[in-house]
Amino acid sequence: MYELSSDEMQAVREAWKRAKEREIGKHILRALIERKPQFKDYFGIHVDEKNNDVYSCKEFQLQSHRIQNFLDTAVSSLGFCPIGNIHQMAYRIGQIHFYRGVNFGADNWLTFKKVTVEIVTQDGNSSESTSIDLKSIPSIFPRDSNTVTIIGWEKFMSSVIREMKRGFLDEARRNCHDEETRF
Repeated sequence: MYELSSDEMQAVREAWKRAKEREIGKHILRALIERKPQFKDYFGIHVDEKNNDVYSCKEFQLQSHRIQNFLDTAVSSLGFCPIGNIHQMAYRIGQIHFYRGVNFGADNWLTFKKVTVEIVTQDGNSSESTSIDLKSIPSIFPRDSNTVTIIGWEKFMSSVIREMKRGFLDEARRNCHDEETRF
């Protein structure tokens, strides 16, 4: 289900090439915070009341670079390294999230995926994001390049997030010392 076809891989790489030139990590993190302000807390973004500009604070800059660098490494590896390498990297980030106390609920993972897919696949000249019901694509839309790009990014982000969640859960299991909640 999550396996990318060669056309989807190519479309993901091409979309990323265009997106990363727009400082996409900042756009992703900004959209996450606008949709769900609690993302500020998850990412350790705190601003004082004097300087209430979230988007220029050091923590925002750092986290947006981390998001962009992770995606850049993962996408750049597509088709050149086994997908398992990308999954291992995502799994490790999930483990790190456990130790840093970044415990996303399912709704936040879905938001992260939706925001990333929308922002990366949108046209760089447009401020409107591409938001369509992907379940209806095969029966309604021809498989044009934009559709292949969106499906590719949906599959890619689903597999990355699955591995991040698995890394977090495995680490939580390893560190569970309470007999009543031990797995």
